[in-house]
Amino acid sequence: MTIEDRIDELIKAGWGVVDSDFDPHAFQHWRLKAFECLAAMFGPDHVYTKYFEDFVQQGDRTNVLAAGGVLVAAKQQLDMQDRKPSKPLANVIEADYTMPRSN
Repeated sequence: MTIEDRIDELIKAGWGVVDSDFDPHAFQHWRLKAFECLAAMFGPDHVYTKYFEDFVQQGDRTNVLAAGGVLVAAKQQLDMQDRKPSKPLANVIEADYTMPRSN
């Protein structure tokens, strides 16, 4: 799985959180995995990582959508960088993201 694939999954999962009426478990899982991905890609002090962290602390629909926008911007930045083939994501993050299911 490439970094771009991982971000695409996280963007879709963010929409899943919004559509689930903010299932707390799904939200926390998405928040952690997306933060880990951004921190691995850009570092914990990068503007994308910081903005994401700020948006998800609010925990409301508008801010979660804005946090998803940060993921979209991160993907676009990767697309613009040298247009080189993607590195395997295993070099960045080991575990695959799966959206937890509510009972």
